[in-house]
Amino acid sequence: HFYDWPVIEEAAEACRRPVQSPPSTPHFQPLPAPLPSPCDEAAARLIRHRRSAQAFDGTTVMAQQDFYCLLDHLLPRPCLAPWDSLPWQARIHTVLFVHRVEGLANGLYALPRHQGALAMQQQAMRKEFQWTRVESTPEHLPLYQLITAKAGRTAATLSCQQAIAGDSAFSLTMLGEFEENLAATPWRYRELHWEAGALGQVLYLEAEACGLRGTGIGCFFDDGVHELLGLQGRQLQSLYHFTVGGALNDNRIISLPPYDQQR
Repeated sequence: HFYDWPVIEEAAEACRRPVQSPPSTPHFQPLPAPLPSPCDEAAARLIRHRRSAQAFDGTTVMAQQDFYCLLDHLLPRPCLAPWDSLPWQARIHTVLFVHRVEGLANGLYALPRHQGALAMQQQAMRKEFQWTRVESTPEHLPLYQLITAKAGRTAATLSCQQAIAGDSAFSLTMLGEFEENLAATPWRYRELHWEAGALGQVLYLEAEACGLRGTGIGCFFDDGVHELLGLQGRQLQSLYHFTVGGALNDNRIISLPPYDQQR
């Protein structure tokens, strides 16, 4: 390291949770059991088989029921991993760029992950967004269509010009409830990233379960995302991106059995 970056240590110290801070209070809204998955594979096999896609084919259409099942597992439930390890009300919500999902028009969609988030997001985002409830979803799954448009190129541009965000079945940005949470308790910054990581792992495994593949996108233009959504200030902050679709295998990469050395 040729340069010192003191702001990194300052940020790490600022978001360290004080020992005397009160514990987080478990908070879960009542939800029915998640939609049944068509996958009959053992969880251990899916976990070991999970890989990040390097490229997508740009043609695979995701089945509507698989899409709804995946989204349903993003809603926190007290007895469902990994949400049983995050004992606080959801603070991250997803905005989805839908490209190739059966029965859904291409465009921008929103999935608020707790009941109070809908009004907050409607107030914070562009006034021209439609917020039309998707009628084909189960009653408890709050999926809203914001605008109809071909969003592949926009999604790729916002993800640092990466084609994986537009060649997939869908991609998304994770919006964290930011300023209000951090003003008095800056150590919740870490918790926002823990929650984003949990969402990412659920997306990975649910993609595998329906025969697709996912990949996290760590390079993205948060200011561009905010401009697209009409976000002002720091009430909501884009923290992470993700994408799911039909993966292309790179034959130049050697593939070995997962964890073979531990058998």
